[in-house]
Formats: sequence, C-alpha cells, structure tokens
Amino acid sequence: MTDAAPAVRVGRIEFVNCFPLYDHFEEELAARGVAAEIVEGHPAALNALLVEGEIDVALPSSIAYARHADVLSVLPHVSISSLGAVDSVQLFTRVPLGDVTRIALTEQSATSVCLVKILCREWGIEPEFVPRRGPLSEVMAGADGLVLIGDEALHVLRTRVYPNNYDLGEEWQRVSGLPMVFAVCAARRDFVAARRTAADAVGRALLASRDQCAAQPERTAAEAALRYDFNQAYLMEYFDRLKYGFTPEYRRGLLEFYRRAAAIDQLDEVPELDDVPAASFEETRLSAPVRGSVPGHDD
Repeated sequence: MTDAAPAVRVGRIEFVNCFPLYDHFEEELAARGVAAEIVEGHPAALNALLVEGEIDVALPSSIAYARHADVLSVLPHVSISSLGAVDSVQLFTRVPLGDVTRIALTEQSATSVCLVKILCREWGIEPEFVPRRGPLSEVMAGADGLVLIGDEALHVLRTRVYPNNYDLGEEWQRVSGLPMVFAVCAARRDFVAARRTAADAVGRALLASRDQCAAQPERTAAEAALRYDFNQAYLMEYFDRLKYGFTPEYRRGLLEFYRRAAAIDQLDEVPELDDVPAASFEETRLSAPVRGSVPGHDD
C-alpha cells in the first residue's frame, strides 16, 4: 500500500550522470510505500524549484545547498561526486591555461562556476568571467575559455573541438587532495519535518537504485545508451568515474570546498552538515576498476 499522503515531488537532473540513481528509483520508492512525482530539469532550474518549494527533494548542486541551508536539509544517502577526473565538468580553452583572460560560464550549474573561480585562484590567473550566450562557436569567439557541464561537456570532450581541456574534478583533487562533491541529496526542511519517513524513503530508494545498477554494470550502461547519445562502452567507463556515496571522506571534501568558496566571497558562511550522521555509506563500483583508479578508494 502506498503512502496516503500526496506523491513526493522529486527533481531529476536530466543528465546521464544521474541515470543510476533514477533507473530503479520509482519502483524502489513504491516498495517503501511512497509515490513520486518526477520533475525533470537541469541543475540550476531544479535548485530554484527546490528553494521555492515547488518540489520536495532533489540533488541540488552543492553550492546551492550551502547558500540555502536555512531551508534545505541534507539527506545522507547519496551524492554526485568524484575522486579525480569526472569528465562531465570541464574548462575548455583555446589558449594555454596561463594565457586565459576571459571565461564564459555555464548557467546550468552554480557549483561548477564556483569551482572554476576557486581553481583560477589556485592556478594564479585572474580572468574576466562572463555568462555564456549563444552557440559554442560564438562563445569561443568572444572568450578564450568556456565551462561546460553534463552531457554537453561529454560531447565536446569526445569530439575534441578545443585544443585544451581541464577536468575540474581532477584539478580539484590536485589542489586539495580531496574528493569533489558536485551535488548532494537534499529536501526542504518543512517537508522533512512533516514527512520524515517519506524523506528517508526517497534517499534509500535512490541508494537502492544505485545498488541495482552497480550489480549489473553492463546492463546499466546499455540501458543508458538507449536514452542518451553515448555508446555502452563509453558509459561503462564514465559511470566508473562517478561516485554516488557520501562517506566521511566526501564530507571532508565538501566542507573544504565550502571553506575555499567562502574565502573568495562565493559563500557567506560555511554551513553545518549536522543532518548527516557519522555512519559511512559504502560505495559500490559500477564496473571493474579502470586504469588510473586509485587503490583503496572505492567510495
């Protein structure tokens, strides 16, 4: 029997990187007695809907959560993270990094915008930042750098349109030594207060979907390939790079990101993560280790 209360309004990011979290989500949530209404969109749009109360739970970009921690509560079950290269968050440039003077920024993800500003400080460059407008050819005619995320970043990376690219997950690990948490699972505080059991069920259903996909990596990549314009072999490797757990190591990386964001005035204050219990949620890899994976870091 499903929850007699209204369906939980759950935001789903329409990028391939979220596929393992949502492939079995609705059936897993229904098995826990809760119905879902899925609302799809890109990260920035879903961030706004969550803050405005138009949806109840989503995977907001990590900086968006921090900026609205007064109305949002972290659910501890999953995140979207990387330990090193992530592929789908990239800075593309026409010139070497030290010569970059103007970077066009995606409007789809506040976290990647903040992250590239942090990294520019670490790289010792002070470019002008401008919003992306128009097609890629026009953007790069007026800027020598461009930040892209999600499926668009994967396509541009695969076609090698630009001579230089810098993976922001890899660059973050290089300067911090820590994982990068791009998105957290969060619910509105008023929703958690009113329907705590349903909020927990959402987090557990996302985790269970991830676990089912992790147990069948080839099938998962094949199913994702039918929905997105990537082949199975490519997605096997891509899903292997992504981390969906939220262990203490990843929380340390998230807090360090917040500290550095505050240091460059991208965040008023570092939020507490008191909502997250100390227990570690073990990560299961989506495929066999690929060359370059770090021994002992399967989380």
